[in-house]
Amino acid sequence: MTLTTINDLNSLGTDALLPALEITIPGLDKIYVVKNRENITFDGNEYLAFDFQIEDLSQGGKGELPTWVVKVDNSTRILEQYILNYDLYLKENGIQGNYIECIIRVLNTNDLSEAIIEEYFELNQPTTDSKWATFNLSASSPFRMQYPTRRIFQNLCQWKFKDDRSAYRDWE
Repeated sequence: MTLTTINDLNSLGTDALLPALEITIPGLDKIYVVKNRENITFDGNEYLAFDFQIEDLSQGGKGELPTWVVKVDNSTRILEQYILNYDLYLKENGIQGNYIECIIRVLNTNDLSEAIIEEYFELNQPTTDSKWATFNLSASSPFRMQYPTRRIFQNLCQWKFKDDRSAYRDWE
């Protein structure tokens, strides 16, 4: 079976290949869901059987990152509570560096030792209604990367005293 479209990915759930999501919300436990009729265990984590959909790629406007819309079942209102707690976390800790991460995996139920496909994304603009928790899924923004990766401050060394990387060792 080849996965050539989002519809192919959404149709999984009855065969040996299953799409799974690992959602990391800052300040909260990770959410593990799999599009399946029963829970499975992968990499020591139990993935709960949940309905979700990944819509086709949206190119957006000029200068915008391409996005997908991910809809996760919210009929029990569980994800709505996660999003409300995330909002409270942001109010207390600020937005900087606190974004929702998502790993999309395609798992083979005949061999759960490793994922067939594993891709990393950010989930943005969460919204909920009585049926779905909806997120925009996009690649990590290059504007969130720190450049340069190390900063140098006067009278402050980033290395521990006599560390292998410290210049002080060379003076002895």
